[in-house]
Amino acid sequence: MRKLIVLERDILFALTNQMRDISHYLDLETGDVIPVFSYNREAILTQIKAEPARFVRIMPQTSRHGREMMNRFVETVKRPDLKARLKAAIKSDRAFSRFRRVLLNFPDEFKHWQRFRVMFLTEPLKIKLREQGIELILVPESE
Repeated sequence: MRKLIVLERDILFALTNQMRDISHYLDLETGDVIPVFSYNREAILTQIKAEPARFVRIMPQTSRHGREMMNRFVETVKRPDLKARLKAAIKSDRAFSRFRRVLLNFPDEFKHWQRFRVMFLTEPLKIKLREQGIELILVPESE
């Protein structure tokens, strides 16, 4: 299986970006996540059409997907008090920011959330690439 090294930060941005006029593609040769804006759209799409097997479009998560992710994470939390606070945060307005604020008071659980979030968001892409004989390797920016 061929390994494809991608910056974790770039893939997470593409998977969570909700800006309407921006899309992202993963270059299966270089591991680059390519943002497509109005000013570069024509050039990038021309390149993608010329080599369609080289690129995979990265579809951002929906808000429903984000809530599902938070709910699944809550089920992994062992502390009843924290679990209750996180469930309340999910039901409120601005659920994601409230959820994150609660976790910031629990540094170990916040780290657990960050790892869980990366796994949850990237797993569908990893499966898709595995079917093509590619193993997605995510690296932090510092590496």
